Amino acid sequence: MVEINLANRTIKGFRRFQLMVMGILSLLIGPVSLFVTMIIHKLPFLSSISESATIANKVSPILPYCLGALALFSLTYAFKHSYDIWDRIWTGGMFTGFTAVTMQMCASSYIQADRVGLLGISKSASNIIHDAGAIIGFVCMILWILIGFRQSDRPKAQWTAQKRKRNSIYTTLGFGMLASLLLFVLKGMGLLGANFPAVFIAECLVLTCGGLACLVKSGAVLGDK
Repeated sequence: MVEINLANRTIKGFRRFQLMVMGILSLLIGPVSLFVTMIIHKLPFLSSISESATIANKVSPILPYCLGALALFSLTYAFKHSYDIWDRIWTGGMFTGFTAVTMQMCASSYIQADRVGLLGISKSASNIIHDAGAIIGFVCMILWILIGFRQSDRPKAQWTAQKRKRNSIYTTLGFGMLASLLLFVLKGMGLLGANFPAVFIAECLVLTCGGLACLVKSGAVLGDK
C-alpha cells in the first residue's frame, strides 16, 4: 500500500511539473519573441508572434524552441497524465497544432526563400498549414482548460473551497481566450484598422490565459493544503 501511494504521488508530481512548465512556456513566448525582435534585432513591431519568430525567418528561432517544447510536453502529458480520452484528444490536438506551427511559418515579408519550412513547400502553402495548426492548437487548449481542467475525480459535493475557486478561474480564463479570438474576426471585417496588431494581441492573450490556467492547475497557485 505504501509503495502504491508513493507511486501515485510521484505520478502526480510529474504531472504538476509538466503543467507548470507548460504554463511558464506559454507565458514567455509572447514577451520573449517581442524582446528578441525589437531589442536584439532592432526590427519594428510585427503583426504576430509567428512573424516575430519562426523557422527560416531572419528574425529569430525562439518560437520553434518554445512552441516545440510546449508541443512535446503536450504529447507526453496526453499519454502519461490525462484523465480520460477527451483529455488526451485535447492535449494531442495541441501537440499536432503547435507542431504544425513550429514546422511551417506564416506568410512574412522577412522570408525571402521560395520553398520554406521543414517540408520545403511554397510560402502560401506553408501559411495555410501554419494557420490551420494555430487554430487546432488554440481551440484544443481552450477546450482543455474550459472542460478538462474543471473535472474532478471527486463528487461536486466534496470539492474543496480552493477547487471551486480554481474552477472559477478556469472558466474566466477560458472565456477570456475565446473572447480574444474575436479579434481575428474583427480584424478580418476591417473594424480595427489596418495597423492595429489584432493577431499579436490575440495570440498573446490566448497564451497568457492558457499559461496562467496551467500554473493554477499545477498547484503552484491556489493549491489544496
